[in-house]
Amino acid sequence: MMGAISKAKQWHLPNNRGSYETAKPVQVRKTAVIGGGTMGRGIAISLCRAGYDTMIVEYDQKGLDACKRELDLTYKREMKLKRMQQGDVDKLINGMKFTLNLEDTRDCDLIIEAVFEEMVIKKELFKKLDKIVKPGAILASNTSTLDFDEMSSVLSDRTRLVGMHFFNPPHVIKVVEIVFGSYTSAQAVATAFATCDAMKKFAVLVGNCPFFVFNRLLFVYLAQAHKLLYQYGIMPKHVDAIVVSYGFLMGPLTMNDMNGHDVGEKLKKEWNIESSPIEKELYKRKRYGRKNGKGFYRYDPKTQKKEDDPEIEGIIERLASQAHVNMQLYSDSDMIEFLFYPLVNEGFLCVEEGIIEDESLVDLMFIFGFGWPPATGGPMRWGRKKGLRRIAGRVAHWHILEPEKREYKISKTLEKIFRQPYLANL
Repeated sequence: MMGAISKAKQWHLPNNRGSYETAKPVQVRKTAVIGGGTMGRGIAISLCRAGYDTMIVEYDQKGLDACKRELDLTYKREMKLKRMQQGDVDKLINGMKFTLNLEDTRDCDLIIEAVFEEMVIKKELFKKLDKIVKPGAILASNTSTLDFDEMSSVLSDRTRLVGMHFFNPPHVIKVVEIVFGSYTSAQAVATAFATCDAMKKFAVLVGNCPFFVFNRLLFVYLAQAHKLLYQYGIMPKHVDAIVVSYGFLMGPLTMNDMNGHDVGEKLKKEWNIESSPIEKELYKRKRYGRKNGKGFYRYDPKTQKKEDDPEIEGIIERLASQAHVNMQLYSDSDMIEFLFYPLVNEGFLCVEEGIIEDESLVDLMFIFGFGWPPATGGPMRWGRKKGLRRIAGRVAHWHILEPEKREYKISKTLEKIFRQPYLANL
């Protein structure tokens, strides 16, 4: 893994646009985070702990008050978990500023937006910031999916926009996707990397495409997990238990509830992607996950402890009774393959498309950003240990059975192995 960390630091932009060797970062002293929601608060904590003069900008007093309340709860929780001491909390309380005035970002060196994941809202914000911030300031977006070239179209200097996609919770997870678009300068990328270094986070450079790298693989994984419910009738607790018993910290459906199904609903609308049958049922019933007490599980309003929910189990039984299953799964091992082989294939697609430089960087993101069992080396190394010939055969077979499914679009790497069965395993 140390090799992957070193490789991540040795980043290059395509077409000789700059690299870690040639680009000098902007000196960052003052930072601002626009949006005091879950992601914005965590990003602000990370910046403040790194020693930056940090402010949170909210749109109205109600939002600002909620932000402060949630920060207090976060500090108490972190102290209870012994991830923070009282001195750490005091530093954050004294070092963080709050404002309702976007004009206060005028002197900031780095401004990171963490507003709603909607292109219209983000473009409107950047159009305003373009008239406020100083010429040398770097603008960053915490978007996890949206097109950077479209986002930068409202800026007079499109080169200053870079992606800094933090993972939830941002003050805990050690990985950040640094995203470059067609116009992003090497200086903007270098500034993002330097800021991540100061926050003691691993930065991985990825290209501009729908969902970038981490979420591309994550959505394939979740799509497969959903199929186990609505096609095979397997209950959420059983799917999660299989994954946890394989060494993961959390199952896919618990994670899905934690992240929030309303986020998935917005993203699918934004990209005009059809929702799965089980997702449609969740959205229709506004089962958005832990945040409103019901998703794949229901949650005790006081303790937040998850419980099995007869309503969702009834929906799964009904959907599965109407489903036509093309492939049989006979064991827990079959289900692990069903969940993760398409994810490995998607990793190869990202490398082949030039979205990420090396498959080891995929492993880095998933070990530190997803909770992938470190002993396996990450999904790509795990796939190679499993045998790429085996994975190629499975994915190719699934593609033949369900050619319309995006999850089974086979990579050139695996297709080559499938087409040449006697080729030595890579």
